[in-house]
Amino acid sequence: MRMSDLADRAGLSMGALYRYFDNKDDVFLAIIHGIHNQLYAASRSAGPGTFKADPYGAILASNVGYLAHYAEHRKVMRAFIEATMVDERYTAMWWYMRERHIVRVTTALQRDHGRAESSGLPVRLTLEALASMTEQSAYVWYAHPKASEPILPVADAARIVSDIWHRTLFST
Repeated sequence: MRMSDLADRAGLSMGALYRYFDNKDDVFLAIIHGIHNQLYAASRSAGPGTFKADPYGAILASNVGYLAHYAEHRKVMRAFIEATMVDERYTAMWWYMRERHIVRVTTALQRDHGRAESSGLPVRLTLEALASMTEQSAYVWYAHPKASEPILPVADAARIVSDIWHRTLFST
């Protein structure tokens, strides 16, 4: 797609488009940034105190929000993940997105459950593994599903990853 195609689809003049973006990569990064902000908001737990009172419910609500939003934007997410393999700007955005989610959960675990460790290691390492599992599952199930299989319902996907999160973080 050319910048002129983008301008036409957006109903902008070329001058207006170039006023905000230098090139197509800048446009795509802006789209990804917007989707990430929506993804981050969608993956927040149900409300204040929920994670402390009902960790499984909060984890499930968070994963439903994340996976539903990922599924809705699966084509863009696929292009984004593929772009991280070839362009450092996209890789940096991906790391920023991951970090934001991991820090949020690390902080909540410490604040609400006094957990700084998991299996004798910093809980952050466990959260990095859980986030990777969730990201890869979303990519496989929604951004790159097998053409011959139906897409996994978000409720089922969220239950699968939430069970793993909860057992990993809260089993004794």
